Amino acid sequence: MLEATAYSGMSQGTTREKLDVISGAIHPLHGVDSQTVAEVMTAVLGGWSPFRPEADADPFQVLQQLTSDTPVAPSPVCGSWLLATTDLAAHHGPGASWCAALAAFRCPLLLVVAPQAGWEGQARAYGALAQQSRIPLLGVTSHGELHAPHFNPALELGLPWLGHLPTGDMPTAQAWQDQLWRLRERLWFRWWQLCRTEQVEVPY
Repeated sequence: MLEATAYSGMSQGTTREKLDVISGAIHPLHGVDSQTVAEVMTAVLGGWSPFRPEADADPFQVLQQLTSDTPVAPSPVCGSWLLATTDLAAHHGPGASWCAALAAFRCPLLLVVAPQAGWEGQARAYGALAQQSRIPLLGVTSHGELHAPHFNPALELGLPWLGHLPTGDMPTAQAWQDQLWRLRERLWFRWWQLCRTEQVEVPY
């Protein structure tokens, strides 16, 4: 009922406009090609490329730039999302970790898994890491369709499941656009849930 209320009257254009005011960190897990994920998420976010910081960048400085009212833009084509490809718990720069920075800035985390054996364990492990570090978990998505007919991620994973990213092998351009819209809807709805529980700040 709650989900139906959130979705009702939400056009594709409206969903896309709402995504312009939210932000987060995207973390590809083992086996996921980060460059491909960056390209797909650029389409999901309406043309804004996630910013990919240097491996030794200070996580706190990166997030400060991305969330500042007058940020020094990392790139004129980058939005307020970032692509974190290094170990979240490892120390970077002067000793800070992405876990500590994401928690401090209340930056929601989107995990991207590969449709391969053992993905469920990876997702659960990183979900537990987010919970222990007090990072708002935006959800889990897969890069491509999962071939697990007896496993329903939305019911059995125990984490917010957002579906799969559209891939180049989708049958038609319309199928690609439909999947983009569904993922945008789920991203917005999940952000709305995090706002309601005060895990992130309401962006308006």
